[in-house]
Amino acid sequence: MTIKKRGKKWLAVLLSVVIAVSFTQLGNFSGDANVVMAATLAQVIPGTTNLNVREAASTSSNRVTQIQGGQMMTVLDQPNSQWYHVSFTKDGTGETYTGYVHADFVRIVNSEASNPTDTDFEAYMTAQGFPESYKPYLRELHALHPNWKFTAVQTGLDWNTVIENERNKQGQIKNLIQGTSSAPHYNWRETEVGYNWATDTWSPYDGTTWFAASEEIVAYYIDPRTYMDEMYIFAFEQLSYDSSIHGVSGVEAILVGTFMYNSCPAGETRKFSDEIMEAAATYNVSPYHLASRMRQEMGTTAGVNATGQSPNYPGIFNFFNVGSVDSAGGGAVNKGLAWASLTGSYGRPWNSAYKAIMGGAQFIGASYINRGQDTLYTQKFNVTYRDNLYGHQYMSNVQAPASEARTIYNAYRSNGLINAALVFKIPVYNNMPAQAVTKPADSGSPNHWLSSLTVSGCTLTPSFSGGTTEYSIIVGNEISSVTVSATTVNSKAGISGTGTVNLSVGTNTVPITVTAQNGDKRTYTITIVRKDNNGNMSGGTENTPTISTNYKVDNNQISGITVGTDVQTLLSSITTNGGTVSVYQADGVTAKTGTVGTGDIVRVTNDSATINFTVIIYGDVSGDGIINALDLLKVQKHLIGASPLSGAYLEAANVKKSGSVSALDLLKIQKQIIGSAPIQQ
Repeated sequence: MTIKKRGKKWLAVLLSVVIAVSFTQLGNFSGDANVVMAATLAQVIPGTTNLNVREAASTSSNRVTQIQGGQMMTVLDQPNSQWYHVSFTKDGTGETYTGYVHADFVRIVNSEASNPTDTDFEAYMTAQGFPESYKPYLRELHALHPNWKFTAVQTGLDWNTVIENERNKQGQIKNLIQGTSSAPHYNWRETEVGYNWATDTWSPYDGTTWFAASEEIVAYYIDPRTYMDEMYIFAFEQLSYDSSIHGVSGVEAILVGTFMYNSCPAGETRKFSDEIMEAAATYNVSPYHLASRMRQEMGTTAGVNATGQSPNYPGIFNFFNVGSVDSAGGGAVNKGLAWASLTGSYGRPWNSAYKAIMGGAQFIGASYINRGQDTLYTQKFNVTYRDNLYGHQYMSNVQAPASEARTIYNAYRSNGLINAALVFKIPVYNNMPAQAVTKPADSGSPNHWLSSLTVSGCTLTPSFSGGTTEYSIIVGNEISSVTVSATTVNSKAGISGTGTVNLSVGTNTVPITVTAQNGDKRTYTITIVRKDNNGNMSGGTENTPTISTNYKVDNNQISGITVGTDVQTLLSSITTNGGTVSVYQADGVTAKTGTVGTGDIVRVTNDSATINFTVIIYGDVSGDGIINALDLLKVQKHLIGASPLSGAYLEAANVKKSGSVSALDLLKIQKQIIGSAPIQQ
C-alpha cells in the first residue's frame, strides 16, 4: 500500500515556553500579595475582554498585545501584588508572548496552596510507569481537567534508537520542514543531506519549499514532553469515535476558514460535516481527526483533488491525499489521484466526494488506527505498529501532529467539550534525556564556509577548497609579512584573522575564523614556514619538520615524479626529521592509495607542525596519475578559454616549464601519448 508521506502546509507555531519542571518558591516581595510559585498555571477570568499585556508592570508601559477571557498562561514570577509576569501562546493566533498582566483579571489555576497533591493521581502515574520528567506536566493538566485520562504507552524502545531511525540521513528522508523566503527556517533544516556548503543551497524533497528537517528539530518533535500542555496534548488523543463527545458542530468548528466550512462537496447535497460524521461512525474514527486531517491536507482553498476537476484524473477526489508520495519535482497530488482512480480497496475508484470521504476514513481506520497508530503522534512517528516500526508513517511534515492537535483542541474548546472524559495515549521511551528537548533556535544561516582564501604572492597547499581547513606555505627569509584575504560563501557570515600577518622565522600559524549568521564557527588554518638566512626551514624552530628526497621540492610543490609512481614507491623515497610522511588526495582529507597524480598532497607532520607539498606531474593535467587524451582535452579547453585551469593543474599543463601554457605544451603531451618524446619530469 502506497501511503501519504506528509501533511501539507498548515503549519502552526509551537509553544516555545513550556511549563517549567521546577516548582521552587520565589522569595517574598514587599507588600501583602500572595507568594506565587514559579511555573504556576493561571487563566484570564472568563468574560474578560481585551486584557492588556504590558512590557513592564505598569499601566503606562507599552502594550504588547491583548487577550481574552479563558486565555491560559504560565506565571513566571510576581513582581508585586498587582502584576503577574506571564508567558503564553495566544488563543486564535498561536503566537507566543511574554509580558505583564494585571492580577485583578487573572486567577491562579494551580499552586501548592490551591491544588494539594492528589495522592490517587500520583499513585496512578507511578503505576502507569510515567517518567519523573513527565509528571509535572501531567499534574498541571490533571488539575485543569480532572476527567482526562493519561495512559502510558510503554514502547520498550531506546530513545537514541528512535532518533537514529527517524532522523534524516542519506537514503532516509522521513521528516520535512517548510522553508519560504519570508520564513526560511535555515536552522531547522538538515545540513548532512540535501545541502551544499560550497554553494549554500538546499535541495527540496517535495515541490520547492519542503526540506529535510534537522536532527535537532526532529528530536524536539519526537519528545513527548514537547506536547504536554493543554493544547498540544491532543497529539496523543485516542482517535476512535465517541458519539457522546463528537458532533457536527465540532466538525464545523474545525473547518472554519476553509472551503469545506458549512458547505457541500462538489456534486453532493449533504454538507462536508454530515458526510464526515457518517464516515466516523461507520469506521470508528474520530470525526474531529478526519476533519483536521482533511484541513491539513487540503488547506483553505479547494484544489483539483477536492473538486474532481483534475485534467489528468477528471471526476476523481482524494481529500486525505492517500498515495500522494513526495518528490522533489512535485506531482504528489497527481500520484494521489492516480491511486484514488484505481478500482480496488476502500471503495475505489473515488469518483465522488462522498466515496473519497468514506474511503479515506476507512483507509485511516484500517491502515493506522486499528494497527495501534491511533494518535496523531504515532501516525507521524510510528513507534507502536511493530510490523513496520519507523515506517508506515502518514505524513513527513514534522510539525503535523502539533498543527492538527491545535485544530482539534480549538474544536473541543469552542464546543464546550474541553472537560470531557478524553483519553490521551503518551509514549514512553527507555533512556530518555532527563529534561525535555529544547526547540532549536531559528537564528539564520548555518553556513560558515569560505568561498576563497588567498595569501599574497604565495600558493596554498593544497589548492583552496571550501571543505579543506588546513593549508601550508613555505616562504623565503626575505618575506617578512603577507596579506591574507578571504570571502565567505554566505554574505551574512563574518571573518576574523585576515589582513597583514607579520612572519617570524620558522613556523607561523594563521587561523581564519568564519562565524555563520547563526553563530556557528569554522576555523581555517594556514601554516606558514619562513626560512632562515641560510635558506633552511629550521629557522630557529628546532621541531619544524623537514624532508630529504631526490625529488624536486620548491615552494610547497614536489615534482620530478615518474608517471605511474604508486604511493608506496613515493613514500620510500622521502625521509623526515623525526616526523611522519603520508600522502592524501587533492582534498587534503582522504588518504591516497594507488597511483600518485597531480594535486595529491604529500604531508609531513611532527609534534610541532604540519607541512603540505602538492604533487606536480607534468602532463598529468587531470590528476589521475597518467597522461592520455583526457589531459589533451583539458589543455585544449584551457587554451580556448572554455574551462581554464588553475593551481597545480595549471602548473602540470606547463610542460615546457615556461611562463605560460601554449600550443607547444599541447604538442609535448601529444608526443608523450604516442611515445615519440617522453615528458621530462
